[in-house]
Amino acid sequence: MGRQAALHRRDTAYSWYVAVVMCLCFTFSYMDRALLQLLVGPIQKSFDLNDTQLGLLQGAAFAVFYTLFGFPLARVADTRHRRNLTLAGLVVWCAATAACGLAQNMPQLFGARICVAIGEAALAPAAVSLIADYFTPGARTRALSIYSMGVFFGSGLALGLGGTLLKYFGHEDAGQTEPWRLVFIILGAAGLLMVPLLLTVREPARLTDDGRRSEATASLRQVLAEFSRKKAALLTTVGGFATTSMAASTLASWAPTFFVRVHGWALGPTGQKLGGMTLVLSPLGAIVGALLADALTRAGRKDGKLIVGTGSAAFCAVASLVMAIADQAVALVAIGSIQFVVGFNFGLVQASLAELVPNRMRAIASACYIASSNLLAATFGPLLVGVLNDHVFHDPMMIGRSIAIVAPGGFAVAALILAAGRRSYRSTLSLVAADNAAAQRASDPAPLSRVKDPA
Repeated sequence: MGRQAALHRRDTAYSWYVAVVMCLCFTFSYMDRALLQLLVGPIQKSFDLNDTQLGLLQGAAFAVFYTLFGFPLARVADTRHRRNLTLAGLVVWCAATAACGLAQNMPQLFGARICVAIGEAALAPAAVSLIADYFTPGARTRALSIYSMGVFFGSGLALGLGGTLLKYFGHEDAGQTEPWRLVFIILGAAGLLMVPLLLTVREPARLTDDGRRSEATASLRQVLAEFSRKKAALLTTVGGFATTSMAASTLASWAPTFFVRVHGWALGPTGQKLGGMTLVLSPLGAIVGALLADALTRAGRKDGKLIVGTGSAAFCAVASLVMAIADQAVALVAIGSIQFVVGFNFGLVQASLAELVPNRMRAIASACYIASSNLLAATFGPLLVGVLNDHVFHDPMMIGRSIAIVAPGGFAVAALILAAGRRSYRSTLSLVAADNAAAQRASDPAPLSRVKDPA
């Protein structure tokens, strides 16, 4: 009875409330991160930047520092109070986003983007670890998929709400303040609305998948040993999903500019259209992806998450090529289908990693994925499109051809990596099950009945 009670208390209404609060934090985080995608044109005009510089601003300025700070902050999440870490990160990234609107030159804007990255680096490792402790394995994929919807809500709001504000201030007398600056300042400050909600989140007890209290904090040597033991599954899971993320970020970064340059759309309405599609289609994709993976798992396919990820990447490889070369009606349908199908992935990768590693290593595992996806985005994603435009085609109107090279290739590589990793993933899950069974036999069952509700 003690074991069942401990398991049941992890899947309560309050648990789902926590998942929603973390999703909202992720929404504001990604909105602040993605605003730059919409404001590329006005910023380029204000600071006289070329596409390569814009690629650096969207890629390296964020990704390198997000990665550098991600690992130490993930270690904090594995050993300290995760809610408070999230709260501190929120304040930093909101202030830094507002500071983007105050930048007077490229170095200042670059510096503000670095600070956005540092603040946001605290969120994902802490949130994933926290949510994993509020849910049993059977509900964890759905919970993490709800959390992952923040990517799409944030991206959609950045384009839709940002486009609306840009259009409004473009028609109003904003004095000497350029409209793009006001968008950064207003939406950066809006994230502080999350502070009261975050204070309602309680730090949960750290539990193993079968309801026992988690082991003591793992040393770095133990983390490295565990990751080495499971390296094939971890490398293919992280590498495959990170490559999918890189290809998706390429489209997200350049799609608004693509429709403006190639199809002659106005910037404000472009943001509203693409943002509205993202707000609807991508969260729906996250739900469908989680349900598909759970159905495959119940059917005995332990690698169901990787099967769904492989199919998603393969589909997006074809659809992104169609988007880049078709007329605007077909291109719009293609980007909409990508927004839906790519939504399958972001909850699946976090749930996959949570299955592979012990409780006290989940934030570090999450940080490995985040670091990989951001470094790929910094070196092969948005930056490569800018480099192709400036130094290969020498024509900004060739952005469609540049996207047609980078995005489909990235999605195709992701599908191959995930397909190749399915066997090692299945083997590692069998190893995890054996480890859990051994730990359960060695433990005293009495402490299970004394596990308290999170407080």
